[in-house]
Amino acid sequence: MIQMIVQYEVKQNLLSQYHETIDIISSMLPDFEADMFSCSQSEERNIFIESFYVPTEAHYHALKKMRLSRNHSVFGILEDFVPGGLERIGFMAIKQKR
Repeated sequence: MIQMIVQYEVKQNLLSQYHETIDIISSMLPDFEADMFSCSQSEERNIFIESFYVPTEAHYHALKKMRLSRNHSVFGILEDFVPGGLERIGFMAIKQKR
């Protein structure tokens, strides 16, 4: 089991559209075998941290690749919300011990 953490900033003027989009993203993550989704906002600025679990490292790498795709019908929407675009999204994987 891999905990996937995704961190990025969202432009202030696009926060309401972002919240609608993250609801769509969270509802589709189970299609990629991701579960236990949570999203929190940091105290300073508009930094968001998503956390969820995927079963394997292959799932992590596949989902990371999709998250960075401007052509993806849902994940690509974040391109406009994140200052500097999708390449400014940070990813981390934490392998869970059994």
